[in-house]
Amino acid sequence: MEVKYPDQYLHVRDERSGQEWVVPITARQKLDLATRVREWVKAEFGGELRLNGDPAIGLGACEYYARIITDGRPPDSVVVWDSGGFYLRSTSAWM
Repeated sequence: MEVKYPDQYLHVRDERSGQEWVVPITARQKLDLATRVREWVKAEFGGELRLNGDPAIGLGACEYYARIITDGRPPDSVVVWDSGGFYLRSTSAWM
């Protein structure tokens, strides 16, 4: 059975565990990778973690990798709007 993906979405992959998230992007939302990733981090981790710098292309081994896909293609598509790797860090003062 073929999986149907949203026309526009943020795809995030945890490079260590292989876990993936697909987050639809509405027509009213900007196709800005850093903004979409920040919103995903807030929704997924609440206030416990935050983005450690903006997602960057060419970050060799990173914790997470995100891409914006705008044509409903599967996440492994090479045709993307924007993509980049990123790290998360704790918001705790003890870390």
